Amino acid sequence: MQRLLAVFLIVIGLSSPQLAKAGPNEDAAAARSQWEQVYNSGDADKFVALYSKDATLFGSTAQLFSGSEGVRTYFSKLPPGIQAKMGDQQAIAVGSNVLLSSGFASFILKDGTVIPYRLTLALVKVDGQWLIAQHHGSPVPK
Repeated sequence: MQRLLAVFLIVIGLSSPQLAKAGPNEDAAAARSQWEQVYNSGDADKFVALYSKDATLFGSTAQLFSGSEGVRTYFSKLPPGIQAKMGDQQAIAVGSNVLLSSGFASFILKDGTVIPYRLTLALVKVDGQWLIAQHHGSPVPK
């Protein structure tokens, strides 16, 4: 009887949703959602927590930014009132602690103009949290 109870508890535990492991698309989507929320807050300092300490960022300017100060500098120069909306993305795991996410984002200017972008993020897991180690964005070609 104890053996049957033990097997039953193991089966229940393994089928429990909170124990289900997310896949690369779900992990990347969660990281991108968090990025979108921070972007829309307009607070450049909050971005630093989303990026690894040695991150590189190639955004919408010709300059390559690196490290925490580079991330802060880049996001402190955003036009006021601009908003981001993440679009479709695909992700692959290239290791247990590395994800590559490629997809789309739209940036909405204060006047309502929508600028479609391609966004690629390399994510690394540090202390159980997915951080952006590399970021590249470019406008969608017309």
